[in-house]
Amino acid sequence: MIEIQIVPSDIRRRVRYFFFDRRRVVIGICALSIILAGIIGSMAAAPTVIRRVYKSNYLTSMRHERAIQNERLHENVMQMSSLEKSLDEHRIRVEKLITVYGLDRSLGTGGFSIPLSRGDKEGLELDDARHRELSLRHAMRRLQDQLDLLAKYEQANTELVRHTPSILPLPADQFVLTSPFGIRISPFTKQSDFHKGLDLSAPTGTAIFAAADGEVSFAGRYPLSQSIAWWRFGNVVVVNHSDRFITIYGHCDSVKVQKGQHVKQGDVIATVGSTGWSTNSHLHYEVRTDLEQPGSYVPIDPRIYILNYQWPHEAALLMRSRTSKEYKDLDPLPTAFLGRRRV
Repeated sequence: MIEIQIVPSDIRRRVRYFFFDRRRVVIGICALSIILAGIIGSMAAAPTVIRRVYKSNYLTSMRHERAIQNERLHENVMQMSSLEKSLDEHRIRVEKLITVYGLDRSLGTGGFSIPLSRGDKEGLELDDARHRELSLRHAMRRLQDQLDLLAKYEQANTELVRHTPSILPLPADQFVLTSPFGIRISPFTKQSDFHKGLDLSAPTGTAIFAAADGEVSFAGRYPLSQSIAWWRFGNVVVVNHSDRFITIYGHCDSVKVQKGQHVKQGDVIATVGSTGWSTNSHLHYEVRTDLEQPGSYVPIDPRIYILNYQWPHEAALLMRSRTSKEYKDLDPLPTAFLGRRRV
């Protein structure tokens, strides 16, 4: 038996007595031992626990930071994609000008878009983004070189530039392309033939504009006795552009100009109609040039020469215009269409 006395400092208070038998003492000692062991174990494990908590918090912070960086990278990639699209549009426009002017086409070849993997934001690689940025910088330098070349050419050849067909002959919001340049099925014979221009469907009376400065070499209906093929185009206006280009506007409803009249780019020269062999009201528009075959005006795809309107798949049109010359079943231009040749 163990006796414990608690004597208060105040003598007026009584002494308190506690009695413990051996069983209680053993239980108390065991409990204290367990508590002490727990405290010592906790102290020993504390560094490991602290390290684990720190590591967990650090990894959580790093994941959050990575998510933020990936989001920023994704935004930068989207901006680069937008810039690529804009650069591509400018590049195609510049390449069209290079083609129109007959300048060094090697400056206008090749693409610059480098695709990234199409995974989620977590899959975007920083190296890919840097590679893409370098490619964009290279494309911008090349585009600037092209612009400098064009600026020098236009400054030195202002007269030729004014006589180069380069605008849409109809209002951009008032036509539908119903038959492009190239091989097609004729709506009359149902046989394959070579369409030498564009058929632009528009309401009767829609204004037709001169594509460039020039002189009207023909205006009216070509005589049936001289050519059935050209008679079928109904009322026709033909403009000679400094003997380098000839533009033809067929199936007109009314003609607003006369032979020998000088016109400026954008002048109204006729209105859309359905005269001659025509299934609906439309403009047949041709561009012919003797730049590639001197003395013989051959048709070229007018879409390449229209700079104030964007056609679908213009890059493919450019490539085809450089590699394929579809001069088939050509009706030679009548002498009346050529006008007065300049020497």
